[in-house]
Amino acid sequence: MNKHKVLIINGSVNGELGQSGAISKKILESFKNVDFKELTLNLNHNSKDWDELVSWADGFIFLTGTYWDSWGSPLQSFLEKTTDWEVSSRWLGKPASVIVTMHSVGGKSVLSRLQGVLNTFGLIIPPLSGLVYSLNTHLIDTDSDHKSDFWSLTEINTLIKNLELQMSSSSKAWATWEVDTGDVKRSWLSSDEIKL
Repeated sequence: MNKHKVLIINGSVNGELGQSGAISKKILESFKNVDFKELTLNLNHNSKDWDELVSWADGFIFLTGTYWDSWGSPLQSFLEKTTDWEVSSRWLGKPASVIVTMHSVGGKSVLSRLQGVLNTFGLIIPPLSGLVYSLNTHLIDTDSDHKSDFWSLTEINTLIKNLELQMSSSSKAWATWEVDTGDVKRSWLSSDEIKL
């Protein structure tokens, strides 16, 4: 049986050196039943590489830190530059998981908004496929009375299991809406139209 092909997209500002890099490294070391490749966006700006890697993948794990209540700027740039891939075969019907790190606040909002963007691109968001890991959680990880109230990095096992289950699903006949891929960056407002 062929292994599922999963692309880890690290959209963190710190790339391999930050929390997202540490989580990616651990996933790559721990899950031998999946064929992983990694795209670290702060190091790779080559859209041809992106296209090849995204097209190769059966599913995705997006990693990012939380920066001023949003995801990392490398991920934002990636999403902007690949907007014309919306509902294309690169994304359509493929499952995506999201792992967000944060110091103390904002991560849940980043997780929810990013899952919404990915779904609009055409990706599937399986159940229990997103988690937020914070510095606060890391510091209280030894407090057994409250551990179950917080996401834990051990829940990556559930996230990957659900990603694999979705990749194994046989239903692939997705309906899509019309998308203007001709010129997604064109301006739709001119200064002449603005009445001050």
